[in-house]
Amino acid sequence: PMTVRVLLALAGGLALGTLAAASGSATLVHLATGIEPVGTLWINAIRMTVIPLVVALIVTGVAGQAGAHRLGRLGVAAFAAFVVLLLASGVLSAVLGPLFLTGLTVPPDVAANLRAGAGQTMSGVTHVPSLVQRLVGVIPANPVKAAADGAMLPLVVFTLVFALALRALQTGRREPLVNLFQAVADAMLVLVRWVLAVAPVGIFALAAPLAARMGTGATTALLQYVAALAGTMIVCIAALYPVATLVGKVALRRFALATAPAQAVAFSSRSSLAALP
Repeated sequence: PMTVRVLLALAGGLALGTLAAASGSATLVHLATGIEPVGTLWINAIRMTVIPLVVALIVTGVAGQAGAHRLGRLGVAAFAAFVVLLLASGVLSAVLGPLFLTGLTVPPDVAANLRAGAGQTMSGVTHVPSLVQRLVGVIPANPVKAAADGAMLPLVVFTLVFALALRALQTGRREPLVNLFQAVADAMLVLVRWVLAVAPVGIFALAAPLAARMGTGATTALLQYVAALAGTMIVCIAALYPVATLVGKVALRRFALATAPAQAVAFSSRSSLAALP
């Protein structure tokens, strides 16, 4: 199964990077870190499918629905469920996080590397937007720019409003465009399957450089942090399975099998956008 292959690739990449770091050989470290562009290409390949796929699915899901009343009730229920589950998982994580992270020690050299990486990531961020700025930004002045910047929430809002407007058109004028977006969604799902077929290669190429850079001195701290993070997420995820079964009326085994590939991609790539398709 794909989930097993991805997890094996993750373990193999971490093992290769750890061995390269432990050997002290600059050649082996260079070899382990040199494959990182392959992983970056894979991440870019799967992320490029996100925006067209999300837009196409929203348009077909809203404009293609038969009953406006049913669609409205579904939207309200989905929003309410999202808010409740988000708050519940946030509270649960705030309680479990400190318990899991008690006693976590990070070697000074590893901490320095992490701070340096965070500094590079945040170098383009000038300030954190206020709540008012975030609310204003929900309505994009330029939907194309929102798509180019990867601003998902403004893009989703525009797409939703566009789909509602499309829905207001007469059937003869609406159907050709809905069919076009349905074809786009179908094609993007085929593309996603192609990209996921090489997921083990991309995951391996992401894990090996990470382990090689962290070094053997970070093994204990990294494993403890991963265990704490995974433990918190496992508790939160496990709490959602009864919700899906009882509220969503979906068989537990069917739901677990359906979500496993996306969870494996999310865990190994550390990217919610990569797991979204």
